[in-house]
Amino acid sequence: MKKAILFISAFFTILSCSAQSFNFDQGIKAFNENNTDQALIYFTRELNDNPNNSLAYFYRAVIYHYNETYANALSDINNSIKHSNKKNKELLAGAYKLRGDIYVEIESIEKAFEDFATAIKLTPDDLDLYIDRAQVYFDLRKYETAESDYRYVLKKDEGDVRGWAGLGRNYLAQKKYKDAEETLNKLIKLSPDYTGGYYYRSLVAFDQKKYDDAINDMFTCFLLDETDQQVRNLFISYSEKNPSLALSKVNAQIASQPEKEIWYFIRALLYEEKFDYIAAIKDYTKLMELTRMNDKSSLLSYRAECYSNAGMYEQSIADYTLAISFDSTDAYYFGYRGDAKRLLGDYASAKEDFTKAITIEPREAWFYYRRGWIEEEFLKNYTAGLKDYNEAIAINKGYAYTYLHRGRLFETKLNNSLKAKEDYTTILSLDTIVSKAGNCRHYALFHLGHVNAATTWVNKMIEQYPTSGNYYDAACLYSLMNNPKEALVNMELAFQGGYRDFIHLENDDDLDNIRNLPEFKNLVSEWENVFDESLQSDIVVKKDTVINSETVSIPMKAWGVGTYEVACKINELNLNLIFDTGASDISISQTEVQFMLKNGYLKPNDFVGTHRYMDANGDIEIGTTVILRKVDIGGLILKNISASVVHRNNAPLLFGQSALSKYGKIIIDNENKIITITTMTTTSK
Repeated sequence: MKKAILFISAFFTILSCSAQSFNFDQGIKAFNENNTDQALIYFTRELNDNPNNSLAYFYRAVIYHYNETYANALSDINNSIKHSNKKNKELLAGAYKLRGDIYVEIESIEKAFEDFATAIKLTPDDLDLYIDRAQVYFDLRKYETAESDYRYVLKKDEGDVRGWAGLGRNYLAQKKYKDAEETLNKLIKLSPDYTGGYYYRSLVAFDQKKYDDAINDMFTCFLLDETDQQVRNLFISYSEKNPSLALSKVNAQIASQPEKEIWYFIRALLYEEKFDYIAAIKDYTKLMELTRMNDKSSLLSYRAECYSNAGMYEQSIADYTLAISFDSTDAYYFGYRGDAKRLLGDYASAKEDFTKAITIEPREAWFYYRRGWIEEEFLKNYTAGLKDYNEAIAINKGYAYTYLHRGRLFETKLNNSLKAKEDYTTILSLDTIVSKAGNCRHYALFHLGHVNAATTWVNKMIEQYPTSGNYYDAACLYSLMNNPKEALVNMELAFQGGYRDFIHLENDDDLDNIRNLPEFKNLVSEWENVFDESLQSDIVVKKDTVINSETVSIPMKAWGVGTYEVACKINELNLNLIFDTGASDISISQTEVQFMLKNGYLKPNDFVGTHRYMDANGDIEIGTTVILRKVDIGGLILKNISASVVHRNNAPLLFGQSALSKYGKIIIDNENKIITITTMTTTSK
């Protein structure tokens, strides 16, 4: 996140430049489309032809900075400063600002602040420089100095929302909650559509355990910008404190906008947080009906995970298989399918899937760990298991569970208690904080003979996170300790909390000490029946998914090089759009938006945020993001499409090829002047 902010702020300081060469213009175009690799090629060509082009050096330095190749970035920005027209103070200030950012990254802090000061001296009225410098002070925890810059900004422009937001965040970092609240309340009154006020006020509330206030503010923040995944994730996380409040807010949005996909997705995530996987599956199934096929592989993966968590492994495997049919390059689809097969007891096939995942992504430690577990525990191939555990640890030395499994393998199968002890001891250095899932410190403590410490830790886990997984771990620990009474109590609590992995339970060595007890057998049988009955009463699965294709051929006429004009309807308004093979975005002009808003084709709640971009002249443009509820292109219906509103009256309605490709396969027939789009949908039977 920090790197992205620095990347954006660096090039926002350039305000204008004169007409440039072909290579430079193409570099700017690729740059604004976030195609930094292509932009780098064009700027390098430009510098080969024009080695004194300070702007080309500047942009290439920005890219190197973004890619964290700081030596190259520093060389280029020095050349940019060297060749700059000293009369162009705005350009020169931007270059010093960027060099300051580079110095921060390489921890030359004194040089960084010298450059920030030079930039400010060149353009003392540029408040962006004070905001950016305050950010660096904040990152260095120099809160008083940061506050000084924020207050200077507000002295010059009392309505600058960044100053108020920065000041509020500053107080939050120092736990000055009253000052933070007063500052952020003022910001929200000044600018009720600015997300930063609600975001930081939500953090302030959560820090003070005012959880309802935190949920309300984070939800408002998300309403203002539905594209912000960090805000979405925080809202989901905060919902744990009051799931009913969070669900009521999302349900209200679904009631008012029943065709809007994002709210079903959010609700599904909320249901998952509550371990209500059946309800989540229903929402993912609804999303499958609303979403075009090219977006469905990830949804299938989400739904498959819910099926697996609900103990419905066959359905999970079916969804992962369908996701793989859409995208066979995603290693995690194979890995997750392999894990579902493991839980189903199909170990040989599970091993094949993890091997395929490793072939695609050989640097993912989890794949080796899981395959090693299958080899060692289920296929009894201890040598292969050890080899995979060693590879997993070589890639990721921070994952505690790999050490646990390797330690147990050393201790119980390979007769190497010294190596086992080393692995258990390593776990103690890694697993130091209680987590919602994935705890294993208690096992290491047990194996090292610290039984009381192990029970203390597992009690701490349950106290902080009373989840089915943690109760299951407690049952396993007490079984290992040969304490059947506590093991059975915790196993029942695990079932009550939603634990459903009955096949894994049958094969888990940790439960061997209680497995043959009549009480254990009766408990498992009772909950297997409860689970089967719940499935019978809550039909959510359509096992057979059918893929349907739809092809539309749309007349077009050439509009320029690589661009074509096509008739369409936006929210039932007849318009012409420009299909651009070189663009990546969907954009609409301010003129069209104003007309649509005035005549009811757009509603105020269709606007979801703002963004910035730079044009080929180096000018900063401010854009608004709007949701187009229905786009009809030759009979192809797309719903809830995010588009950028360009605040220029002469901008066309533009659909980039890469943007439109998300919805189907595109073929351009220049000879017959036809664009053919083939989309796919799924139905269940």
